Amino acid sequence: MQLILPDMQNHSLKIAWRNLWKDRFYSIINITGLAVAMAAFLLIINYVRFENSYENFYTKADNIYRVTLDLYKDGAYVVTDCETHPPMAPAVKKQLPEVKDFVRVQRIGQSEITNTRRQAFLVDKIYAADASFFSIFNCHFIQGDPSTALKGAMDAVITQSTAARIFGNQNPIGQTLNLRSQIVTVTGVIKDVPENTHLKYNILLSLNFVAKQGYDLNGWNANNNFTYLEMAPHTSLAAFNDKLKAFSKERLKDKIYKAELIKDIHLHSRKTYEPEVNGDAKTVQFLLVVAFLILLIGTINYVNLTTARAAERLKEASIKKILGANRWTLVKQFFTESLLINIMAFGLSLVLIQLCLPMYANIVGKGATVGIFTSSYFWTTCAALFLLNGLLSGLYPSIALSSVKAVSALNRSFTNALEGGALRKTLVVGQFTIASVVLVASIIVYKQLYFMRSQDLGVNLDQLMVIKAPALENDSTSNAAFKIELQQLAGVSRVAMGGAMPGMDISDISSTSGVTRVGADQKSSYNYYVYGVDADFVPAMDIKMAAGRNFIAGSLNKDEVLVNEETVRLLGFASPEAAVGSKINFWGGQSVIAGVMKNYHQRSLKEALLPMIHTYEPRYTNYFAVKMNARDIRHTVSAVEKKWQAYFKDHPFNYFFLDDMFNQQYQSDTRLGEIVTIFSIFTIFITCLGLLGLTAYSVSRRTREIGIRKVLGASVTGIIHLLTRDFIRLVVIAVVIATPIAWWTMNKWLDDFAYRIAVPWWAFAIAGLLMMVVAVFTISFQSMKAALMNPIKSLRSD
Repeated sequence: MQLILPDMQNHSLKIAWRNLWKDRFYSIINITGLAVAMAAFLLIINYVRFENSYENFYTKADNIYRVTLDLYKDGAYVVTDCETHPPMAPAVKKQLPEVKDFVRVQRIGQSEITNTRRQAFLVDKIYAADASFFSIFNCHFIQGDPSTALKGAMDAVITQSTAARIFGNQNPIGQTLNLRSQIVTVTGVIKDVPENTHLKYNILLSLNFVAKQGYDLNGWNANNNFTYLEMAPHTSLAAFNDKLKAFSKERLKDKIYKAELIKDIHLHSRKTYEPEVNGDAKTVQFLLVVAFLILLIGTINYVNLTTARAAERLKEASIKKILGANRWTLVKQFFTESLLINIMAFGLSLVLIQLCLPMYANIVGKGATVGIFTSSYFWTTCAALFLLNGLLSGLYPSIALSSVKAVSALNRSFTNALEGGALRKTLVVGQFTIASVVLVASIIVYKQLYFMRSQDLGVNLDQLMVIKAPALENDSTSNAAFKIELQQLAGVSRVAMGGAMPGMDISDISSTSGVTRVGADQKSSYNYYVYGVDADFVPAMDIKMAAGRNFIAGSLNKDEVLVNEETVRLLGFASPEAAVGSKINFWGGQSVIAGVMKNYHQRSLKEALLPMIHTYEPRYTNYFAVKMNARDIRHTVSAVEKKWQAYFKDHPFNYFFLDDMFNQQYQSDTRLGEIVTIFSIFTIFITCLGLLGLTAYSVSRRTREIGIRKVLGASVTGIIHLLTRDFIRLVVIAVVIATPIAWWTMNKWLDDFAYRIAVPWWAFAIAGLLMMVVAVFTISFQSMKAALMNPIKSLRSD
């Protein structure tokens, strides 16, 4: 016996492999379920890590704070702007000792740039900053000196990709660029800014460039730049904000400065004038929960199926004990089998990740997947996952199977010696509850997206081609002539000009808080959003008038404005009709309201309506909006480009379709919908794998009973009902439990939308019905096979 025991120990791996091969149907189910669960978990965890990594590459990230501005009216909070007043930063540094340094950053936006060879390029994400920028935000300089790169009045630092695009193989250092009629000199080239930052830029100019453009850097009238402070280590944010509040009251009315850590911006900031579209902490937390739930389902599958089949392994365990094996030997044997399954599942999960990565990158963004297999974090997570999952999935079955008494399991009466039926049912309910919640979430996300895209925006964005106007100095003649030429094209119904377009970020639109009714005793703390348009803008966008009239084409009256109903409400007019003909204090002068537009959504339905004001600007423009006929859009685009080349051949032809640009605002929500849908499919698939294995085992255990029932006259339908009813009952219980959980979760998510759906009851009905159909379909194959089996074979099965 002493000779047999070491031999058993030495061959535990070989025996484990033989057992897995002998029961390969169940082994394949276990390996596939665990592999899909691991792959889904690792993909989601990698995305969650990326979303939480914003700003971490800055060495001073823990001490860099952005200052924002809370706006109040009559003591009531209105909104928070990301942009602050230019003189605030130097004043704060002088007055508050916690501030070690500061940098002001002002958005220039998208602009046309011309190199020395008179080649024009349209470049976006252009900013101007103080010379201290690179001492606070460390960047990798390829060429140039970070300590002096922005000290000159007209210095510029460009990214590596921008340098390659504008200068090709030439050395950019010392080269000049024409930007908005100003000549700037390239003094530095840096590596492209990583994706995981809230402040992405292609060109950084000296802040003096802004002064050259006529902006006042010393005035407290306009808040138009981002302010970042480098604070002393271990500064109390709450205490510092108290000081900022006191500082604000000394200089401002109804406005309060507040600081926030830059690492919190991406997931927690919902302020106006953000430089980038931020993420959402609740979404990331939800996906993190989904990741662990999917992994839990995969582990439950393995534990469930292994313990369910325990009775078949009891005789093996008893014989080994009689031959001298102790409990540890049996634990090692069964745990080795679990380890083998986890090794194969882990290997398969890596293959699945590699296969899914291109599609997954298109959904979550390439930045979240670049270098995934070279990341130490990824492999650390893999190692932790493998060890934890191997331990959890193998420990309970191993201990349970090794705990039987040696003799009692050798006869058939001991079939129920290993208890756990109630536990298995609980785990099945848990699996389907998770799957139901994720499925309901997927349905509601898509319903909300459809709701937002199908609502009347107050503008008609269909077949509107928008062209970025060239950066010309006072060339209104070319703009007007180009517009006339476009209007004569067969495929064009109307052409409009505008300083901005619906759907564009408010950072691309001028704003002012100094709008009041002439003669009224009122003060304004609201931000009104302003851009110039010509007389064709309102009809081209199909904006309806609530009162008054549109601009008159050819009019020389530049003092007229159009406002929307929201502006009328905030200015305190009794009705749109009452506002028409009234004068308002606006931009240092007085303007007359010529007409009131019905409200339209400048931004997405996630945001509240904006108070809009349009000035009359028939000559100069940032964009041409071309309304096309539906007949041949491709041919019309080609014809428009030919006209462009005739008038602006030295300038890049850049265009987009307005509906596509508007829908980009829903990109993060669409991404969430796609992620949830994909992983809800994974969840259902893994759950069904486990149900398939449990059904197969249940059928095998009841083969004799089925044979007896058939001999006694039971029908095929009756046998199928017998085998499916218990599982269907568990699915029903799961759906009932999932309903309040999903309702609460999705209501919390919908609270972020200014315009939202009510959680529909039919989403739960569809999810429940789909769960039932999937469960019945999964069970039916094994049940039908058992019901059609010859009863003679069934009775011989034991």
